[in-house]
Parts: sequence; C-alpha cells; structure tokens
Amino acid sequence: MQLRKSNFKLTGRMTSSLPTLQNLIRRDPTSYKDDFAVQYEYLKSKITLFFVSPSSELNEEISELIMFVSHVLKCYPTYHEEFPKMLEDLIRKHNSILPSELRVVICKSLIILRNRDLYQPVLLMKLFFELLGCPDKALREMLKLHIITDIRNINLKNSNNKMNRAIQAFIHTMLFKASPVAAKIAIQIMIELYRKHVWNDAKTVNIIADACLSTHNKIMVAALTFFLSNDPSQNKEDDGNSSEEEEKKDKAKKISGMVRAAGFTKKAKNKMKKLERARLILRKEVKKKRSPEGSFLAVHLLNDPQTFAEKLYKELGRLNDKFEIKLMVMQLIARVVGIHQLFLFNFYPYLQKYLSHSQVHCTKILAAAAQASHPLVPPDVIEPLLKHIANTFISDHQAVEVMAVGINSVREICVRCPLAMDKDLLQDLAQYKKHTDKGVSMAARSLISLFRTLNRSMLAKVDQGKPGENIGDVGPTEYGASKPLEAIPGIEFLNSSDEEEDEGGCCGEDKQGCCGENGEKETAEPGTKRKRLSSTSCCGSSGKRRRSASETSGGCSGSKRHRTTSETSGSSRKRKRTTSSSRSRKNSTSRRRTFSETSGTSSKVKKTAQEWMTDKILTEEDFQRIEEKRLAWLMQGKQQKKGKRQASPERADDHGDILNPSNIEHINKHKKQTKEERLETIRKGRPDKKFGIKKAKMDPNASSTNAEKRKNKPFMMVVHKRGIRERSRKSFAEKQRDLKKKLLRAGKI
Repeated sequence: MQLRKSNFKLTGRMTSSLPTLQNLIRRDPTSYKDDFAVQYEYLKSKITLFFVSPSSELNEEISELIMFVSHVLKCYPTYHEEFPKMLEDLIRKHNSILPSELRVVICKSLIILRNRDLYQPVLLMKLFFELLGCPDKALREMLKLHIITDIRNINLKNSNNKMNRAIQAFIHTMLFKASPVAAKIAIQIMIELYRKHVWNDAKTVNIIADACLSTHNKIMVAALTFFLSNDPSQNKEDDGNSSEEEEKKDKAKKISGMVRAAGFTKKAKNKMKKLERARLILRKEVKKKRSPEGSFLAVHLLNDPQTFAEKLYKELGRLNDKFEIKLMVMQLIARVVGIHQLFLFNFYPYLQKYLSHSQVHCTKILAAAAQASHPLVPPDVIEPLLKHIANTFISDHQAVEVMAVGINSVREICVRCPLAMDKDLLQDLAQYKKHTDKGVSMAARSLISLFRTLNRSMLAKVDQGKPGENIGDVGPTEYGASKPLEAIPGIEFLNSSDEEEDEGGCCGEDKQGCCGENGEKETAEPGTKRKRLSSTSCCGSSGKRRRSASETSGGCSGSKRHRTTSETSGSSRKRKRTTSSSRSRKNSTSRRRTFSETSGTSSKVKKTAQEWMTDKILTEEDFQRIEEKRLAWLMQGKQQKKGKRQASPERADDHGDILNPSNIEHINKHKKQTKEERLETIRKGRPDKKFGIKKAKMDPNASSTNAEKRKNKPFMMVVHKRGIRERSRKSFAEKQRDLKKKLLRAGKI
C-alpha cells in the first residue's frame, strides 16, 4: 500500500491519473488524505494562475480538478464548507469572463454537491436564478431544467413550504431588479411548475400577475400568455396521471359496450345513428372534464382582482408597442372582469373605438367585449356598445361574413347581460332569419331561440314560438334580480327506477305494472312526461305492431280487460273508417294539450326534487349515479314528439368562464360553389377518367371519314337529297316512331 502511494506521488499532478486517484480514495479515504490535499491546493493555484494568464489548457485542467474534488469531497468533511463557497464566489463574481465550458463545469459540480447534501438547495437556487442573466444560452437551458426538476423532486412526497416561500420571494424581487432575460426565464419556471401542479397556490399566481405589469415586453407577454392560455394541459401533468388513464379506460369500456350491443342486434340505420351520437357525447364529456372551464383557472386565485384590473387598464393607456400586446391586455382585462364580475365602466367605451369591420382582430375584440359582460353591469353601460356593434357590423351593405359575426357577438353579449338588449333592436335583428345567406340566417335564429328562453315577450308574436316549446322565462326581469336554484341539478334522475335501465324489459315473471293497458311500456324521462313505447319493444323481437286477439286479451300488457274476437274485429273496422278530418282534430287537440302537459310535468319534477332534498342526504354515490344517468339519458338519442320541444333552463348559463372567439366566427363554411369549382370536385372524384379524347382513327395519316364530311357540308349542297326531302315531309307521329325504332336498335331502351 505504501508503495502504490509513493508511486502515485511521482505522477500525482498529472491529470490523466485523477480517475485512478478518485477510485483509490473511494476505497480508502484516510490513506489518501494527503494526496487529496495536494490536488486541492493544486486546483487553487491553477485558478489563481487562470486570472493572470487565461488559456485553453488551464481550462481543461481546472475542469478536471473541479470534477475530481466534487466527486470525492464527501470523504473529507473538513472541506465541506470551503470548496462550495470557493466555487460560488468564483462563478458569481467572474461569470462574465469565465469561458462557457468552465461555467458549465462549475454548475455541474455544484449540482453534484447539492445532490450529496453538501450544499443547501436554497442557496443553490438563488445562485442559479442570478446566473440566468448570463449570456450563455446552453447554460441557461441547463439551469432552467435543473431548477424545475429539483423543486419538483423536493415537493414530491411532501410540500416544503419553507423553501418554496423563500424561492418565491426571491423570484418576486428578481422581476424588478434583475436583468430582463433572467426575469423572463424565472417567470417561465414558475409557469412550468404551476402546470406540473408543484406550485399551484395563490402566491405563485399573484407573482405572475405582477409580471403582467412589467415594463419589459417579453416578461409581460410571458405572463399574459399564461393567463390567456386555453390549453387543457395547463392543469394536467406532462407524464400523465392515473385519473386520466382511468378516464380513457372508462370511455373505451363504454364505447366497446355500445359497439358490442349494436353488433348483436338488428343493424338498422337508426341504431347506427344512435351509436354515433353516443360516441360523440362521450367524447364531449371527456373533453369537458379536461377543459379549463371544468377545472380551476389561475384567474380565480387572484388576491385583489379589482385592483389588478384597474392597474391593467391604466397600463393599457401607457402602451405604445405592437397592437398584439395591447390586444392581449384587453383580453386579460375582459377575462378578469367577466369571471369575477367586476365594475370597470370605462373599459367598454375603450373597446368600442376599436370595433370596426376593417380591424384585423375585430373578432377577438368582440369576444373580449362579450367576455367582459356580466349580469351585474348596468344595462345603460353595455347598451351603447351593443348598438355600435349593430350599426357597424349588421347592415345590408356589409359582407355576409361581417353580418354573421355581428349577430353572433350580439348573442354572446345577451347571454351574459340580457337586459342590455332593446326590444326594437331585437325585433330588427330577428328579421334576418330569412336572409339569403345561411350563416346570417342561422345567427339570427340562434338569437331568437336565446330570447325564447330568456324573455320571449321581447320578440314579435311570430317569433315567440309555440306555448309549450319552453319551460318558461329563465332570464332576469330587472337589474340585480337573480333566480336561485330550487333543487339540486339532476336530482330528478334519482327518481327513475331500475327497470328503465334494463333492455330486457318485462319479459320475466313480474309482468304486471310494466306495461299499460294497450300493451305499452311506460318509461320516464327526467323533466318530461312518461312516454309510451310499443309492446314489441319490451316483449316482442319484431319491430312491427301486432294486434291479435291473444295479445290484446293477455300477454305482456297485464290488463284486466279481456276483449273477445268480435270486439277486436269491430275495433279494427272502426280504425279503418277513420278519416283524415278526425286525424287532424286529434292533432289539434294534442297541440292544445301541450302547454298543460309541460307545466304539469315541471311542477311534478319540482315536487319530486323537494321530496328528495327533504327526506334524504345525498352521498357521493348519489351524485355519481346522477352523472351516470344523465350521461345515459343523453346517449339514448331520444326523439320527442312534435310540439313538445323543451329548452333547457341552464342554457343561458352554459357559457362557461372562457369565451372562445370561434363562437363568434361561427359562420356558414359551405358556400355555394361556382361551376368551375363543381367541375374541379367532379374531376377529383374521377381521377382515372379521361375527358375530351376522341376515338382513334384506323389510319393516323388518313383524312376525315365520309360521314364526318357529310356532317360538315353546307345545307344547300344536300337539300336536294332524297333522305332530306322525305325527312321534311314526315309527320310528328312518323318521326316519333322512327326515333323509337332507332333507340331500340341502339339498345338504349
């Protein structure tokens, strides 16, 4: 052992022997303590020499010595405080003159020391945040990745609040004191940690909110993009959660069950439509769970949203940069005002001056105007904005796309603040329902259907619809009024029996009470009257309706009345003698009963909901059952009878927290094609067919045939021909007969 030690001393200062010495120190640290001390002093002398005369050879030697000391430092506790302090002072004071390779080596050495608990993580984080302003892109990317990974690992099992608060406070001071590059990367780190659910508290959100007021555009844009992001991955982990996997498995299980059920039944077109509808609804439900509307937005965590909105509005008047940045500030103000229902009355006239059809971003500004509207804003404040949109966008001399966008934006504003709409203006806009352009007519009809739900008295009598088409007016009648919920939404689903979920129906032993008198099964739909299904849907396998004596006397109906064969034949003869006038009278009486049935049904639903709420405390299983039955009810693809369409009372509140500009830009995409476009579509559908190619000649060098020459001769040269003269003397009947013979010979008829 002594021999190896003395042999190493002869070549101890050669850098090629450092890996060998490192291996020996790990085996026997006490025996090689003096060798480590020699190498440590040699490193200090090399660093001093580097500042006197820097060279590339010195860089390599210093890098190897730093990595050697950092790997074996744990074996010698006397150097635990000195070496990290030396590296920290070196890179903090001289990072601008150090070469890029040496900076990276020093940072990697500090990371090794931190992983072995030889350096405090808070000190390392602060040092790395300061180094983010260094003009070295590779170093900045490495530091950013390490900071995110380290903070995430620290808070993996339990949240380290003490360290988190210290680092967050340091980042907050960096926003206004550090370089813009370092502040921007620090904000990006906080945003990434928020999206990974590491720092998803209110303090993180408010620090990013302060960055929105920064004087540097890059920092401001990074913070504004965070608040305006509609990416569902904002609230999901990148590596995937168990909940997301469970949702995918649940969706796949439901869809596979529907496909399997459709495969064993009759493959009618109606069933395939229901299957596609169920798939679409499931896809929408999963998307809704992952969407930011269904989750907790960062805007909700603001401590003082009113002050924040006022500061942003003040900053909006100061900005003289690109209009895109100003537009982002407008969108954020609108989102904060709309979600928290704030009062910022000067914001609406400010938006009004940018609302013009020649504005490139007019749809985004219209979406911001609709987002900033809410029921607590006085109607007098929004009414000028609404009239300005109507006068600027909705007129006959504008393009149809502009008109459709204007009507859609008016609808979105009225969804959130219906009292701002004037009766005369609404009736004028409703007249566009007969416009020649489909996009304009669809927008006008959607506005009419909205006010049929909110306040049908504002519409003209022609547009109010049938009396039983809506449950009632769900919109506020006056400013400040609100309609609280009378029951838990969806509680009527708990009242439906288990029999309605079974497809086998009543073909078992307990048949009584399953079907009605005429062999018809009654099923209850939430919020509607009980519908009657034919007896074949629960008892028979055929889709046809049978009226035999055996079925009417007993069977699945379970009725107490027994008809004879003569009574059945007499009733069938009576049905045959039914005239069209009696059918029309029946339809008219059913239409007159529509409103009373609907009102009776709604009162019954309310009564049932109140009984459930007073008699039972709903558990988590009950709410899960409500959600499952609601989804199953949507997937049934039910067809309601004519005259009994019912609008959902939640329709006016179904806009969510975020308004997507695509709701305003929803115009008719399938325009009428020109002749050239239709021909192009035909040619794309028939790529192998060749057009305009004549029949090839037998002899390519020959001229035209005699038949072709006769066709091209002047008429006066052939007028004396016998065939021409006979043809001109034929009657109409003879011409018709000859034409028929010719077609028969050609095989065309």
